[in-house]
Amino acid sequence: MSGIFELEYRGLNLLDEISSVEIAIDSLQKVIHIYDINQVVEPEFNFSTKQYQMCEGFYKMAKVLADKNFFQSENHKQAHWIDEVTWIFYGSRNSILKIVKDTIIEIPKEGLSSEKYNLVHGLYPKYVLRVL
Repeated sequence: MSGIFELEYRGLNLLDEISSVEIAIDSLQKVIHIYDINQVVEPEFNFSTKQYQMCEGFYKMAKVLADKNFFQSENHKQAHWIDEVTWIFYGSRNSILKIVKDTIIEIPKEGLSSEKYNLVHGLYPKYVLRVL
């Protein structure tokens, strides 16, 4: 994967402690890879709806990224910008979460040893190695 820009974002985790999140942005493919083991921006599971939902920390981070103009976007509204990008979360769960528009795909970590599998899902090898 070439043309990936890496940066670090700091925010509050679930325990209100300042933690870091690593971000790899592939502006050509419109994919943002997020390595978050401290649950700063990782989607939360809502037990009443039995679905994942984006947390407040995610929206704060997305606003910072939108203000930095990493992507050439016609939509200046944050909600539209978020939907235009594929988000892949590598973190504390037993699976990697890939969010495309409003669809959340859970990728089990067990199958990640295969390079073909990583290419099919467009995963970032650096973060895959860390979560295995």
